[in-house]
Amino acid sequence: ADALEQLLADLGSRLATILHIQVPDEILLARLSGRWTCKACGTMYHQLYSPPQQEGFCYKCGGYLYQRPDDTTATKERRIQVYLAETAPLIEYYRHRGLLVDIDGRPGIDEVQAALLAAIERTQ
Repeated sequence: ADALEQLLADLGSRLATILHIQVPDEILLARLSGRWTCKACGTMYHQLYSPPQQEGFCYKCGGYLYQRPDDTTATKERRIQVYLAETAPLIEYYRHRGLLVDIDGRPGIDEVQAALLAAIERTQ
């Protein structure tokens, strides 16, 4: 973070804001680990947001759906732990500098996007 700030200063620029999208772990896991992919045509589905018409099969080609190893709940839980250990300290770093804007990531895509755009607009 210090190196980034120095690099930006050398370029005559600075960070205006840091957007921090907050989502409870259980919601994040459900969103991240629900992806399924068709082995035949590559079409992607999500068990909550865009489920296949027939469980386990692609509606486009009839191919078998599988879950990639990096899409499993266990993998996503590990990624969240890495995030908490390695990235979360930056949250306080930027909060202390008054640059952090927390965004509620629980609502739908449109609401989160509107909140992100409003936060960016406020800092320009």
